[in-house]
Amino acid sequence: MHRYHSNSCISLLALVLAASTASCVASEDVVLEDEMEAEAGDDESVADTEDVEAEDVEAEDVEASDEEVAEEEVLEEGETDEAESALSSARAETVRLFATQGSGVQRVNFAIPLAPGELSQESMIRVIHAGKELAAARRGLARHADGSLRSVQIQVDVAVSGPTDLEVVVGESPRGGSLSMIPVPQTLVDTNGTQGPRVYAVLSPQRLAKSGLMGKIAPASETAGSPYDGWAKVCDYDKHDVDAFAPKKSDPAVWLYDRGTTFYRGYARRGDVDTLRTAYTETALYRAGISGSGKSTRIGIPKKANDPKYHYTQNLAIHYLLTGDDRFREAAEDVAERMTAIWNPRYKGKDTGLWTERHAGFFLLDLTYAAMVSDDRSDHFQALADDAVDAYLAVQATYPAGYSDQNARCFAHHAGAHGEGYGYWGCSPWMSAILVDGLDLYANERGGQRGSQVRSSIVKLGRAILRDGLDASGKPFYFMGEGNNQGEEDPDNEHWGEAAYVMAVAYHHGRDAALASAVKSLVGKLQKHGRAPHMRSFNWQCRSAVATPAYMQ
Repeated sequence: MHRYHSNSCISLLALVLAASTASCVASEDVVLEDEMEAEAGDDESVADTEDVEAEDVEAEDVEASDEEVAEEEVLEEGETDEAESALSSARAETVRLFATQGSGVQRVNFAIPLAPGELSQESMIRVIHAGKELAAARRGLARHADGSLRSVQIQVDVAVSGPTDLEVVVGESPRGGSLSMIPVPQTLVDTNGTQGPRVYAVLSPQRLAKSGLMGKIAPASETAGSPYDGWAKVCDYDKHDVDAFAPKKSDPAVWLYDRGTTFYRGYARRGDVDTLRTAYTETALYRAGISGSGKSTRIGIPKKANDPKYHYTQNLAIHYLLTGDDRFREAAEDVAERMTAIWNPRYKGKDTGLWTERHAGFFLLDLTYAAMVSDDRSDHFQALADDAVDAYLAVQATYPAGYSDQNARCFAHHAGAHGEGYGYWGCSPWMSAILVDGLDLYANERGGQRGSQVRSSIVKLGRAILRDGLDASGKPFYFMGEGNNQGEEDPDNEHWGEAAYVMAVAYHHGRDAALASAVKSLVGKLQKHGRAPHMRSFNWQCRSAVATPAYMQ
């Protein structure tokens, strides 16, 4: 597929204001790193707009024979003024369109993710193109715990020959009329979406960050040139895009760590069509391989139908909330059900089995994202997530036996349950990043006492890694002991960011100055030493840790 490049989205505001001046129309306020890795052997983001319509244009000086014409001109002029006023609103969002197939007027499908409390009625969105409000179809996709909308699916008909901008105004009554929604597959190049949509709609990093859809995230433009710019070097989205992935997709290892989410988070940081293209098409490819339903669901990754490390709903739920494609919501529900059939969140304190922070993290992410988007089973998935969190907190409070520090505790388990032969109790600083992903999302969604309890748990984890998870040089251990002064040194430079991320989230919730200092040290070393020599390394380093800067703001 042809690749389209977007540097910065050019708003139509300046153009519309210029046109307004020319026409004299005034507007106001203008597994393990792992058994799979060993098998693979792979070295690889209201202002109140003032209603200009009420400016009461009168036609007193117009001759009676011209009254009808004058009235029509006043109406048209009033509509233009309204569009211009909307463009000056602080809530106007620029959405840049890129056509990939077809020409002329096309149906464009996309969705605007929303922050809690931002919008309650799906009808309160206007879409403007070239100064004119468009007729649009609108549909609310899911709701936050407070009853406000998580996202609104939008469809408009636009002539797209080259890159062009829409202005989407959130929180105002539309005046452009309505359309009937058509099935999303009719807007795609291929029915499954594996070749993307006919027209990509690129949202700004600011909108994506504000919505919280992908968790806390800071646009790359805010960290450029700062100490937190190391991920710009490590996370080469162009090098590891779908074109690089496609020839390797028969190798299960390159699917690890949920590439759809990795690239959707990259898109949230960059706001470019290339990163969106990979996120969109690879998530569609992941869904296209799914068969069955409920606990009988099977994913399409070769030989991994029973492996929890490859079962993801985060990518599917994000895709649904950015497109309104119901198939991805249903797939998220099915994969979450399947996950409960193949992994038990309860750890029994043994040195066998398979209990790692990676498994625990993806299990919780699966259930929480399914609960977020489900249209009929949200309470079911929430209850399962509650049960999993209870199990995780019990692990943190219980093990190892005899360890009594209540302020600094990781989710300790025996190395044997981690698939390692170290022979002692501990945890993985870098895999803990995936668990923190799930815990922090859960805390934000659940709120209340449960949310506070989980945030406190994250603070304890951060303190444990600060005290026991770094070697003498300040480098994170590959596996750290809990209260036993042991740890496995990491020979590579591919896990600086994960430990920094865990401590950043802990700092965000606890404001411990020692954690902030440790984060700064680690991101400095990431910037100096960090590297992602292969696709799997890119996947794990760029899915969770890229959120570190947002937690340090």
